[in-house]
Amino acid sequence: MSREYTEDEVREMFLRNVWNILNYWKNESRAETLDEKMEGFAFSFLVMLDGGSGNSPGFIVAPSAHEDDKEYNISEGENYYPQNHESDVKCDIAGYLHEIFKDYKSK
Repeated sequence: MSREYTEDEVREMFLRNVWNILNYWKNESRAETLDEKMEGFAFSFLVMLDGGSGNSPGFIVAPSAHEDDKEYNISEGENYYPQNHESDVKCDIAGYLHEIFKDYKSK
C-alpha cells in the first residue's frame, strides 16, 4: 500500500542525493580543476533543488528570516526579506541539514 514519505525519509533521501552529487563531481575526470568540480557540484545541486534530477522532486526554497530581521532592517533603512513563517508547507526538511550532512556520507 502506498503512503507519503515521512519527513525523516525525505531528509535522508535528500542528503544521500547531495552526497551522490558530491562524489560524482569529486571523481569526474572531465572536470580537471577544483573550480570546475565545484561549479559542477553547485550546478548539479541546483538542478536537484529545481526538480531536474531524475530521482527527486523539486524543492521549495524560500527565505526564512528571523522574525526580528524586518524591524531591524527597517530601522537601519535597509531592505528586508519577505516573511514566510506562516506558510503551509508539509515536510520541511530544513533547519539543521548542515549539522547532519556528514551522517549521510557513504562509507
